[in-house]
Parts: sequence; structure tokens; C-alpha cells
Amino acid sequence: MKKILKYSLVLLLTAGFITSCDGILEPSVDQEQLTEEAINTVEDLEAFVLAVHDVLNSTALFGRDFYVGPDVMSDNAWSNGNSGRFTNHRDFNFPITNAYPAGIWNNFYQAIANTNIIINSDLDDGSPRAEYARGQGYALRAFSHFQLLLAFGQQYVDGGDASLGVPYAETYADGNLFPSRDAIADVWTSIEDDFNTAISLMSPELDGDATTINYMAVRALQSRFYLHTGNFDAAIAAADEVINSGQFSIVPASDLVSTWASGSGPNSLFELAFTDTDRLGVDNIARILRDTNYGDVEITEDLFSAYDENDARLGLMTDEGDGRYRMSGKYVDELGTDNVRIIRYAEVLLNKAEALSRRGDQPEALEIINNLSAERGSANQYDAGTPENVLAERRLELALEGQRLFDLARHEMDVPNPPTPSGFSRFNNGEDLPFGDYRYALPIPNAEMNANGNMVQNQGY
Repeated sequence: MKKILKYSLVLLLTAGFITSCDGILEPSVDQEQLTEEAINTVEDLEAFVLAVHDVLNSTALFGRDFYVGPDVMSDNAWSNGNSGRFTNHRDFNFPITNAYPAGIWNNFYQAIANTNIIINSDLDDGSPRAEYARGQGYALRAFSHFQLLLAFGQQYVDGGDASLGVPYAETYADGNLFPSRDAIADVWTSIEDDFNTAISLMSPELDGDATTINYMAVRALQSRFYLHTGNFDAAIAAADEVINSGQFSIVPASDLVSTWASGSGPNSLFELAFTDTDRLGVDNIARILRDTNYGDVEITEDLFSAYDENDARLGLMTDEGDGRYRMSGKYVDELGTDNVRIIRYAEVLLNKAEALSRRGDQPEALEIINNLSAERGSANQYDAGTPENVLAERRLELALEGQRLFDLARHEMDVPNPPTPSGFSRFNNGEDLPFGDYRYALPIPNAEMNANGNMVQNQGY
């Protein structure tokens, strides 16, 4: 797979700092020596860590498309096609030449290539800073492969081939231009190993703010990861380390809307930073969710009506009348300077609740979800800590944060197809998308298929 080798190499200034997202090369294989010599100091390592974050910031990934898309491909949201965006997501219609799968594939593997430069560098100064940066590389490599497997793996497809995960790239260049897809179980194992290696290298005392991946963020992401693998004890242990750290708390209902509008939080453990000089222009989340010159993505009445009338989370939404609703308050700056929240403290609580529930400890799970509901000002109190009730509260808390499709898939559920305003159609001729449908996995991009004779396409495409 040429793209695994010919990823972007971020140029470093002589001082060892990143130039910008624009300072990117496409090195050929014979330039591998350049990658080996690119890291000479701990500052170089840290610069490559920032480079990975820059790739994750792209419009194709968490800058917009991969953050918004999984909600549009669910019962949470839909596209009105106002500017022609997200209609493929609305319809579950992805030709092999579509830009959405290609953007996910290319950008995550670009990020992975830079993590491999960090991990495989010859720098060995023994300093805690260097070890921490290398740990960040392992964590970001695990995280990127995790997202790729959710998008392209056959694990949720009825009759899917268990050998069809994604290639797990562990070196920048190893002579294998045309690797096959690794088995799903092997990819899960490699992700787990990388997360655990990251934890072993990263000292919590060196944690910075939430805009670069840190020790507590890795533990939070592990609590999400272990839900997908069914290791509920490990999910609880990871969540408990975050919870018991005392560093985080639930934002009060009275502050919820203003905290989101501040551009950071509420209580993010990991978020991607955008500034006035480092933003995506008009291709940002706020412009696609709010009723602006784009405004393609609206939330469903089914989601809006699921909230109790006193729930503070309703303050993040707008009822436009005629059955039209918006998620207008989570991302508010139409210039695109809101930080994008990857994982928040409330999710860690929900991850623990789900793991407890699915392990059989429903009373403790019930306490967590009822406490979160009450903290949000809702009068709704669940009567049991079942997985279904945890999922219901998770939907309310994490709406339009890019997880709904994967949550439904993890629970082996159909994708519900609630009605939309008159005149708009949705996927599968208006019917629910049954669990196991081939469309639970995206197509491998056509360019990748053409470049690599060992690549196997997902079924149905």
C-alpha cells in the first residue's frame, strides 16, 4: 500500500519546531534516511507529536467530517442537502470513489506515519520528556487505528470476514509496499498493546492541558476502547483511574451552555485545538450544524423529544419550528476556533456505567446514569441500570459528538430511521438499517484498491 509509505513528512525548522500544517512533504521511499535524521532532540519528538494532532484536525477527520458523519448516519441527525454536504451520509451511499472514506483512510494513515517516526526514532536520551513524547506516539497510533477499524473493519457486518480489519502500520518504511489487511482480532490486540505501552511511558506529572494527548486522556480512551472489545473489567479500571484522580467533575447544569460556548470543555480530557490562525475556514463544525450559509446537518425530532423539558442539554439546541431542530450550542464559532472535544469526563462516567451494566452490576450503573441525568437538571430518573438505559443516557449526553453510529454497532442494534420533515428522504427507503448490513463498514477507497493488489474490498462494494 503506497500510502502507508508515502505519507506526509512534516518539515522541521532548524530550531526543531513545526512550520505549520502547510509545511508538509510527500517523501518517496528513497528519502527514508530523511525520516531517520529528522529527530535529533526531544523538541523534535514533541514537534512530531504536534504534527499528528494537526492531521487529526483536518476537515476530513475531527475538524468536521468524521466527527459529524457518524451522527448523520444514525437516528440523531440528517442532512437537508442545503449545500450538498453530508447527503451521502444521510443516504448511507458511499461509492468507492467517494471523498469521505478516502479522507478518513488517507489522513489517519498520514497521522500514523508520523507516529511511527516518533516511535522508531533513534533518539534515546533517557529523559522523562522523551519517554512521554514517545508514549504519546504510541497512544496516537492506537487511537488512529481504532478509528480506522471502526470505519472500515468487517466486525459489525453480517457474515463479515474476520480477516478483514485494517493494515496495522508500525514502521514508516519497512519494504512492504503492498500489505494485506490484518485480522480484526489482531488489530484489537495491537491497539491494546500500543495503549498499554503509552501508559507505561507517560508520567502523569508531565501532563499538559487537554489540547495534546496526555496520560489521563489515554486512560479515558482506553475506557471507550474496552467497551468495544468486551473487556469490561479493564474498562472500569481505566475509568476509575480518571474518576479517582479528583481532577474532573460534572459541569453544573447552570454552566453547561456557557462552558460549551467558551470554546473548550466541558471538562475535556482530550480536545483538538483551533485558533484564529490555525483553523479550517468555512469548513468547520459550527457552519455545518448551525443555520448559516451551509447548515446542512439538522438533528431529528426523535432526538430532540428524548430530553426532559428541564434538561440543560436542551439549551444547546434550537427548535426552529415545523419539525426542524438544530444542535446550535456545542460548536458556536462560525470562524472555526472552537476546540473539538474528543473525549469528555461525562463519557468516562458513561463508559464505566455501561461496563458495570454489561458485567451485571446494574445498581451501580443505575446510580451513575441517574446522577448524570440529575446533574443536567433533568427530572428523568431511570428505574434500572440496564445496558439499554445506559445507551439512552449516552445518546442524550454525547449527541453530535461523533459516536452514535458506533454505539449502535457495538450494541449490535439496527440503525433506526426516524421521520424527517416532509420532502426529505433518508437511507434504506425510509426503513431501519438492519444490524449486519454491509453498509456498517465503509468501502476501501478506490485509489487504495488500485495501488495495492493485496488489498481486499469490503463486501457489498
